[in-house]
Amino acid sequence: MPPYQVYVEAFTCPCVRFHPFEQSFVAQSNGNYIAIFSASPPFKMNKYKRYESHGVSGFPIKCVFSVNGEKLLSGSSDGSIYFYDYGTSEVIKKIKAFEQASIDIAVHPIIPNVIAACSWNGEVSVFE
Repeated sequence: MPPYQVYVEAFTCPCVRFHPFEQSFVAQSNGNYIAIFSASPPFKMNKYKRYESHGVSGFPIKCVFSVNGEKLLSGSSDGSIYFYDYGTSEVIKKIKAFEQASIDIAVHPIIPNVIAACSWNGEVSVFE
C-alpha cells in the first residue's frame, strides 16, 4: 500500500494518536492545535473540528485519549494540561501543572481519573 500524505499544512506534528474506539486519529500540530482525521482511506482531515486552546510553540507536546475515549488530553507550552471533550472539542478542564512546558501525559489504565505528566525540565507529577 502506498503512503498517504494526509497533513499538508506548513507545521510539523510531534504526536499522533488513534482513538480507542472510533475510526479516527488525531495529530498534534506545531500550529497550536490538534487536528482530527478519518482512520480509513482517504484519511481526510476534519476541517470543521479541532482542539486549539493549548499552545505547542515548537515543543514536542504530546496528547492522549482517556481510557473511554470521551476526553482528549494535551500538554501545553504554558505548563498546563488541557482536557478536551472529544465530541465537542471544547475545553472542559485546565490544570496548571508546571512552570515550563508540559510535554507528555499518561492516563492510568485502571484508575481513569489518575494521570501522570512530565515537563520540559524533567519534572514528573501525578494528578487525581
